[in-house]
Amino acid sequence: MASEGPAGSSGAALSIEDRLRALEDEREIRELIIRYAQHLDARDHKGYAELFARDGRWSGRMGDAVGPEAIEKMLVEGLGPTPEGFRNTKNFHLMSNILIEIDGDKAKAESRLVYFARTKDARPGPMLAGRYFDEFVREDGRWRFKFRQVLGEIPTREEAPVRTAEEDGHE
Repeated sequence: MASEGPAGSSGAALSIEDRLRALEDEREIRELIIRYAQHLDARDHKGYAELFARDGRWSGRMGDAVGPEAIEKMLVEGLGPTPEGFRNTKNFHLMSNILIEIDGDKAKAESRLVYFARTKDARPGPMLAGRYFDEFVREDGRWRFKFRQVLGEIPTREEAPVRTAEEDGHE
């Protein structure tokens, strides 16, 4: 993904206000990507789903869902309901290499993920590496995911099918 600079500029002089807006937009989108991983790791299904636009779409190993309600339902069905007082000591996502391209009230990003899970000897072990391809929209003054696609690369979906909550030890 090639970056055109702040707010999609092609070298034209931008005002300080435009440059500040571009930096604030990029920061908000970067934090949105990180909050996504935090909500996922905390199994905060509702908080996770609220990061998506009203017609936002998620596509990945668990399936395809459109809108916050459908995304939340997909998470509950795929990962199980979150137990009261849940504290995740079994796995986490590490986000990196975040590249963001902003164009007004729309944006695109690509980022990397590594999913770590607790190994038998109680150490974090990398279980999956992949990429996210994102489209964002400013909705009600806040950036939201318009479309998020995850592509597992190591191992591929064929090499390691989706595991259920029971197989992941979430029950």
